[in-house]
Amino acid sequence: MDSYAVAGNLNIGEIIAERDYPLAEASRPAYGEQGVRITVAFAIVANVSGVITSVLIMLTEMKLVPHNHFGMSGNIQKHTLVYTIVLAIILAAFFDLGRTASIGAIFYLLINIAIHWGIFRHVKKEFNANAVILGAAICIDLIVLGAFIWLRIQSDILIIFALIFGRLLIFGGEYWFL
Repeated sequence: MDSYAVAGNLNIGEIIAERDYPLAEASRPAYGEQGVRITVAFAIVANVSGVITSVLIMLTEMKLVPHNHFGMSGNIQKHTLVYTIVLAIILAAFFDLGRTASIGAIFYLLINIAIHWGIFRHVKKEFNANAVILGAAICIDLIVLGAFIWLRIQSDILIIFALIFGRLLIFGGEYWFL
C-alpha cells in the first residue's frame, strides 16, 4: 500500500531525490509539511521500536537487563514498548532517518557478531553448530561492519560518536547491573 502511495504521488526522479523518506514526501500533497514530519516520526518509531523491543524483552527475561515497573501496570512487553518508544523519540529528536538507520544497522551487526561468537565459544557442541559457518558469518559481518563504519567516518562522523557513546552507555549499564 505504501508503494502505491509513493508511486502515485512522486515520479522516479523525486523518489530517488527523496531516498531517505519517499513515503513522507508522498504525503506532502495531501497533508503539507506537517504530514511529512508526522510520517517521518512514525517511520522512525516503527522501525526502531520493533527490533529494540524484541531484544529488550529477550534480555529482560534472561535477567540481563534490569527491569523497573516505574509504577506502570502491565507486563514486561508493555513496559519494554514504552521504553523503546522513549528511545525512538530521543533518536528522532537528535538524528534524521538515515542516521537512525545507520546506527541501527551498526548495532545490529555488532549484536549479530556477539551472538555468533557466543555460540562458537559456549554452546557450539550443545547445538551441533558448524564452526566453519559461524566463523564465516563472523568474518562476513566484520567485513560489512568495517565497510559501513568506514563509509560513515567519511560522510558523517557524528554517527561514530553516537555509536561510541551508545556502546559506553551499554557496557557501563551492564557492568553496573551484573
